[in-house]
Amino acid sequence: MQHQLKNLLHRMKLSPDHIRAGKIGKWLGRHGVNPDLWSFRRGPVARAMVAGLLPATSPLLGLHHILAVVLAVFLRANVPTAVVVQMVNNPITIPIYYTIAYHVGEIVLGRPTKYEGGIAEKMRKLDQADGIRVKLRMLAGDLALVAVPLTVGCTVIGVVVSAAGYGLIYALWPVEPEERKRKLTKNTD
Repeated sequence: MQHQLKNLLHRMKLSPDHIRAGKIGKWLGRHGVNPDLWSFRRGPVARAMVAGLLPATSPLLGLHHILAVVLAVFLRANVPTAVVVQMVNNPITIPIYYTIAYHVGEIVLGRPTKYEGGIAEKMRKLDQADGIRVKLRMLAGDLALVAVPLTVGCTVIGVVVSAAGYGLIYALWPVEPEERKRKLTKNTD
């Protein structure tokens, strides 16, 4: 299984040799070819859950992939897994997720939900406003009302979901022989 996975990564030009030879590999240096970044062992995959789920739950649309890779390198997590896992938040789930995150943020901040009320009236006022500057000011004011609770909600959900993903991998993935040996040698010292 692991041999097949290595062949697949090599064909996709995601092997350590391909990474080291490319521009990004030269920029990352030795960190870009850390064996944990490409290893499908329990530890790197569990850390990849954190590296993928935290950016997936952030409100920083368009930066999810980049954040997942940077976090994976920083956490020594499996990069392909981190990139795939962060795709849990996609164009189909984003409206539902951000609505829930906004409400969670409002609850955490101890504020009643303010934004939902009067959306139709706000749209009517926006249509009636003269000039693009006035319209942009109105939109910026509404965006500010939403940004803080959305960010707080995304952060809370991201921490909970990534911790759950990390724990789930450790709970379901069997202990590997190498890991078992390390534990035994630590206990005998």
